Amino acid sequence: MKKLIKNSKYLEHFARKLYSFIPYDKRRVDKYFLEFSKVLKENEKKTLFDVKIYQFKKLKDIVNIAYYHTCFYKEKYDKVKFHPNDLNSLDDISKIPLLTKDEVRHNSKKMIDNRIDKKTLFKGFTSGTTGKALELYQDKKTMSREWASICYQWERVGYKIGDGRIELRGFIEDERDYIYFPDERILRINIIKMNDKNINNIIKKINQVNFEFIHGYPSAIYKFAKLIEEKKIVYNPRAIMMASEVLYDWQMEVIDEVFDCKKIIHYGQAEKVSLGAWTDERNYSFIPSYGILEYEKDSKELIATGFINEAMPLIRYQLTDTVENFLDKPIENTNILYPVIDNIEGREEDYTYDDENNLIPPAVVTFPFKQLKFIDAAKIIQHGINDFELIFETIYDKNDIKLQQEILDLVSNFKKLYGNKAKFKITITNKIPLGANGKFRWIECRINKENMQ
Repeated sequence: MKKLIKNSKYLEHFARKLYSFIPYDKRRVDKYFLEFSKVLKENEKKTLFDVKIYQFKKLKDIVNIAYYHTCFYKEKYDKVKFHPNDLNSLDDISKIPLLTKDEVRHNSKKMIDNRIDKKTLFKGFTSGTTGKALELYQDKKTMSREWASICYQWERVGYKIGDGRIELRGFIEDERDYIYFPDERILRINIIKMNDKNINNIIKKINQVNFEFIHGYPSAIYKFAKLIEEKKIVYNPRAIMMASEVLYDWQMEVIDEVFDCKKIIHYGQAEKVSLGAWTDERNYSFIPSYGILEYEKDSKELIATGFINEAMPLIRYQLTDTVENFLDKPIENTNILYPVIDNIEGREEDYTYDDENNLIPPAVVTFPFKQLKFIDAAKIIQHGINDFELIFETIYDKNDIKLQQEILDLVSNFKKLYGNKAKFKITITNKIPLGANGKFRWIECRINKENMQ
C-alpha cells in the first residue's frame, strides 16, 4: 500500500492531507524527542563544570557500548591496549585511538551494537563526492534526538516545533514551482527552476500558506534573495535557517541586505557526531549534550565523539574539516554552548548552471553520489553551459562493466540536473590530485559569467 501511494503524487498528497489532521506533536514528537529535549534544556542551565561531568559520563557509556558490544572497536582498542577502565576523567579522551573515515567505510556493519537486529535500523549515506560514501546506521532514538537538537538550535531564532517552513533545499524532479507537504508543514520550492519568471507565483504561494520561517541551502537562499531584490518584491520572513553548505561572506552580504530578520546557520554531519550553529554573534557554538568536539592543533582539524547514536558509535572520529580560533568554553555563562569556533572550512566547491542558466546548488549535486560502490571520489568541471568534465577516482579497471554502469547511471542523473543537452567528458584516474590544504575543489565552474546570456 505504501509503495502504491508513493508512486502516485495524487495519492501521496491525499494521504499527507489526511495525516495532517493528526496534531503535529502526535506525529513528529515521541518519547525520545521529549527526553532529549529535556536533557538539552537542563544542561543549558548547568555550570560548565557540571556539563563536563555529564560529557564524561556519556563518554564512558558510549565507549563501553563500543568495546563490549561491537567487534570492530574491541579489536581496534585491544590492538593498542586501550581499555574503557583507562578513562578516569575527560582529559583521558586522548588515550582513545582516532577513528578515520576509511575505517568507517570498510567496517560500518562491524560497528553496530551486536545486541541490535540490523534489519531494525535505518541506513543512510554521506555524500560520497570527495571520498566513497560512508554507510551509516541509526535507530529511531537517534533520529528523534537529532530532530530535538535541531529544533533546540532553531529556538534561538524563534522557531517552535510544528511551525511551518519554506524549504529552499532538496530536489524536485519535475517542472513544478513547488510541492506542499501539509503533514510536514513544509512548502518545498523547486530551487533549480526558481527564476525571475516564476518568483511572483512562488511568493504568492508562500503568502498563502503564511509560513514565517525559511530553511535551506545558503546558495539557494542567496538566489532567492537576489530574485526578490531584482523584482523589488516586498517580503520578509521571521527567520532564516541555513544548512548543508559552506556559507560565503558575499552570500551573507546579500542575504543580510534583502532580509531584515534573525538568521542561523547550522553545522552538522550525516554521521551525527557534532552539532553547532551561529546566530547574531556570527561564530559557531556547539551543543555539548550532543557530543564532544576536539581540536587537533597541528592540522587544525576537528575530532568528534557523538552521543546520540548508540546503535553505531563514532568515537574520536576525524571530521577532516579545519577551523580557526577554537575556544573550549562558552562565550557567556547563559545557555552553556561550547566549544566556540570562528570559521569552519569544509569541502571546496563552486556553483554550476543548467542549460537555462539556473544556478545548481552544490548540495543538490551530491544527490547522485549517495550510494556509489565503484567510484571512490569525483571532481566536476563545468567549462560551458552544456560542457562538463567528470573525473572519477577508482581502483577498478576503466573497462569494468559494473564501473561503466555506475558511470552511466551518474550521467543519467546529471542530465536530470543540467538538462538533456549537457555533454560529459569522462576521465578515470586512480588518484585525483590534492591541493596544498590536502583537499581538492570537487566542483569547479570555469564559465566566464560575463558571457552568459
